[in-house]
Amino acid sequence: MKIEKKDLPKGVVEFKIIVDENEFETYRSKGFASIQKAVEIDGFRKGNAPEEIIVKKYGDMIILEEMANLALRDAYIKAIDEHKITPISEPQVSITKLAKGNPLELTITVPIMPEIVLPSYKKIASEVVNEMSDSDKTGLEVTDKDIEIVLEELRKGRAKQQEHVHTDEPHEHKIDEATLPELNDEFAKSFGDSFTSLVDLKTKIGENLKLEKEQKLREKRRTKIMDKLVAETKIEMPDVIVEGELSNMLAQMKADMTRFGGTWEEYLTHSKKTEEQFKSDWRNDAEKRALSQLLLHKIAQAEKLTATDEEIEVELVRVLATVQDADENRAKSFLYQALTNEKVLKFLEEGK
Repeated sequence: MKIEKKDLPKGVVEFKIIVDENEFETYRSKGFASIQKAVEIDGFRKGNAPEEIIVKKYGDMIILEEMANLALRDAYIKAIDEHKITPISEPQVSITKLAKGNPLELTITVPIMPEIVLPSYKKIASEVVNEMSDSDKTGLEVTDKDIEIVLEELRKGRAKQQEHVHTDEPHEHKIDEATLPELNDEFAKSFGDSFTSLVDLKTKIGENLKLEKEQKLREKRRTKIMDKLVAETKIEMPDVIVEGELSNMLAQMKADMTRFGGTWEEYLTHSKKTEEQFKSDWRNDAEKRALSQLLLHKIAQAEKLTATDEEIEVELVRVLATVQDADENRAKSFLYQALTNEKVLKFLEEGK
């Protein structure tokens, strides 16, 4: 069996395979046995018709095609093993020569998991963290003005609640300052036993605002790290991976439409775009998202960072408790990837 490999664009490889006539003939007994079990011929019990009768009725090609299928499977496995590739979708097969007493010739093309040469990810992440360090410190400051804005929103919210209680008819209008509750200890206590004074409420608001700011800065920092890693990685992303990411994005958009009470068809009509136009608009983002995931996976392998069974089980309990009819195996797979990604991103942020 002769196998020649050729790299095609977009992460696709092509194998040209020749099985000489002698080796191809070794598949005849298995090929015939498979056909014999499948065909029905008058005068013979199913699975017992002799070869010459089957050939006379259906032609020799029916056996040759089954022989080719058997040889193809063996050739494909051998090609993958010899060239150490990881297919990411079903192969496309073209039989270019098939005749009795001749070599079998065929071509297999298949997209494979691209080889990624990792950029200097530790150095890049460290540079991003250092660049943003000063702005991080400034951005985390919670001012008295920030707290006052939240307090005003709480006062307005409480005034609306009181209005609805008294009128039982919710309606929109500008809230009169005179109806706003006074900012004092009693106002703070109305939010629960955790607050014994206005000072307690202000302290908690400050803590929550700082957590929000930390989360936003963390996301900004992580996004910048991944953007730089993507920019430094040279790769031809297979179309099948990009199409898979586009399908995920589309499914998420449709789910969002349903959650907000609309339909995807209504959204398409309103936006005056087709589904294919949306996918075209998203293609660059889909490529970046797909490459980001491949990079995270590769770094996780390099640094031996993976989610543990215990960590997955803890989160799984929460998922199963909050998501109705959640599929446990799919949830575990999702959590493994999400928790592993989190470890890698934390590792990059900390510049270890």
